[in-house]
Amino acid sequence: MPLETLLDQVAAALMAGDLASLARLTPGVEAARITPANRAEAERLQMKARRNARLLEAATRGVKAARLRMTEIARGPTLTTYDARGQKAEIATLDRIPARRV
Repeated sequence: MPLETLLDQVAAALMAGDLASLARLTPGVEAARITPANRAEAERLQMKARRNARLLEAATRGVKAARLRMTEIARGPTLTTYDARGQKAEIATLDRIPARRV
């Protein structure tokens, strides 16, 4: 399969969040031979590779943010505010025992 097609498929998998397809496509991209026929094709491949790098960086940031949020949720509710320097500060941990109706 041509490298350009693989790069387009990788971009589609990244935008869709399809990690299974991404894992399936990666070996093909790594094994693909880069043999552009002319300068225009080489520039097009380079542009698509850079696009994929940006998409991969964005996906990585998204996964990190989700992991951080899941950690916050697992810790339970907390009361947070911002100090005078604009830094997030935890004021108090709320009771983890749920309220009961009487």
